[in-house]
Amino acid sequence: MKIAGIYAVILLLIVTGCTESTTVGGEILDQDQSALLAIDTFTIRAATVTEESLVIYSPALQLLGSNLCGHLEDPVFGTVKADFYAQFRVNENAFPVYPDTAVIDSLVLYLEYDLNGIYGDSLAEQEFEVYRITGDVVDRDSFYVSGNELPTNPTPLATIRFTPNFEEGVDSSIITQTSPDTTYATINPFLSIPLPNELGTELMTYADDEDPANSAFLTKFGGLAIRPVSGPTRSMLSFNIEALRTGLQLHYHLGEGEDNDRLYEYNITTASVRFSSFDNNPAADIVAAEADGFEAGKERTYIQGMNGPSTLLQLPYITNFKDEVVVNNAELTVTVQPDPEDNLFPSVTQIIILYKTAEGNFVTIDDFLFTANGAGLAAFGGQPETFAGDNGETLQRYRMKISAHLQEMISGELPNEIYLRVFQKNERANRVILYGTDHPQYPVTLNANFTNLN
Repeated sequence: MKIAGIYAVILLLIVTGCTESTTVGGEILDQDQSALLAIDTFTIRAATVTEESLVIYSPALQLLGSNLCGHLEDPVFGTVKADFYAQFRVNENAFPVYPDTAVIDSLVLYLEYDLNGIYGDSLAEQEFEVYRITGDVVDRDSFYVSGNELPTNPTPLATIRFTPNFEEGVDSSIITQTSPDTTYATINPFLSIPLPNELGTELMTYADDEDPANSAFLTKFGGLAIRPVSGPTRSMLSFNIEALRTGLQLHYHLGEGEDNDRLYEYNITTASVRFSSFDNNPAADIVAAEADGFEAGKERTYIQGMNGPSTLLQLPYITNFKDEVVVNNAELTVTVQPDPEDNLFPSVTQIIILYKTAEGNFVTIDDFLFTANGAGLAAFGGQPETFAGDNGETLQRYRMKISAHLQEMISGELPNEIYLRVFQKNERANRVILYGTDHPQYPVTLNANFTNLN
């Protein structure tokens, strides 16, 4: 295919998801009728898809520092249950030393809330059970996908029913200001779960300063699993695992005549294996959308965090431009379909784009990586932005720069399909409904500027 022009001709391609021929460039090059082209090859197809094996833990997986736990019920997307598993480690720079006179006072599991990751009705009542992980030591070089579980003792260590409290506390032991008034350090909101003293007494027997890798300790104490056990709620909780307060606190005292009230903390560190495992029961609309593929994608598609669905976009004829053009700029736009539950279940805060290799691995496109590691995510886009609709209504959309990736799709170096997914999907519960490719006002749109090579 040849595009008429002298020297470098810039044309604007408005690529929509319809199957009719699209007239390209007229609004820019109407003075040059020979540059007008009617093409039917720039079709965008959309579908809702669920990844069969979402990676929830691997040594190379970059983690936000938070994990989900709860049983979320969404009237559109269905229910998702998230169990949380974690190893706890001793501090290799401060091994526990428990004198013979040491007596346990309490063992408490503290989990600081990740306020940015909590989704839905944050004040919904929850019920969790805590179990001890059993079996072989979980190797940090292991690889886990959504649905994987770790063996646990059948009897829970603790059960707690609670309504989250998000008020900050005060640490009276740390003074931050003395003038004009004395103020103290604040404590971020957290959940505390008392565990049996018997477990604490057992942990006090595991004090080995010749175990810097924690291998002996992890053999004896494999970690904890936290599972929601009540029916689904309209909330998914998130915990800041890397917070200083998150961990096991063992309080003990010594015999008479000695300095009492001691504390040792077992933390979840970067060397710990920890993940949320998801059990998804999608609603009928999601099941139907996946079953009907591109046909359903003409009307709408769905995106959800955890192990929920993503949106697949296909440009089946994009290689027709191979060796003909250079991509100067390309921007993909998708529009949010308003939903009555938007206030309770707000839209995805960051969409990322990936492609799938022949081996079945998902790879983030370079356009995102370039901005994430340099100019910032705003240069890529993918955050919800409001705009005025045709009738003056307030709508949301996502716009994403895909210039480099589009060039590789045109050349045939990469597949003609891309996936729109929640950024850091396994640690976010947000969801969004998008208008499909045949929407009369707000279809999926690709705007691209090209330089002609011929």
